[in-house]
Amino acid sequence: DNGIIGHEYGHGISNRLTAGPTNVGCLGNAEQMGEGWSDYVGMMITIEPGDQGTDSRGIGTFATGDAITGGGIREAPYSTDLAINDYTYSDINGNVSVPHGVGFVWATMIWDMTWDLIDANGGTIGDVYNGTAGNNIAMQLVLDGMKLQPCNPGFVDGRDAILLADRLSNGGAN
Repeated sequence: DNGIIGHEYGHGISNRLTAGPTNVGCLGNAEQMGEGWSDYVGMMITIEPGDQGTDSRGIGTFATGDAITGGGIREAPYSTDLAINDYTYSDINGNVSVPHGVGFVWATMIWDMTWDLIDANGGTIGDVYNGTAGNNIAMQLVLDGMKLQPCNPGFVDGRDAILLADRLSNGGAN
């Protein structure tokens, strides 16, 4: 399941980028987003031309015997369609587990951001390595945001770091 492989690789990314490579223990607080960044990395490396934000994208579907559109190991599949995934920030106050459920809500939020950027930049999935499409912009902002946030960040810290990354890299265009 390439989503799980990407997810596990994502832990290495977020642990090393958050507060710098010498602070790999910075993602242990109740509102930490490590599981979410890992789901996000798994989805981003498996995104394909023709995919839509409203598609149903499960994580760990192979491990659970689900179709790729199934729920997998999270509370709901990822989708910008609120009929499929209606989780919001308010759900982290007791409606989801820590850390996986909290991470799921964070990934839901940045998945929505990604599709807004894809829609604003031609609506195509560009070259993962060299492209300039919305998926490339989103991934760069998320990675740069990890570098800019403090140790033990919460959702507001993560959001603010992504916004700062956009101001620094794109003059705040997004």
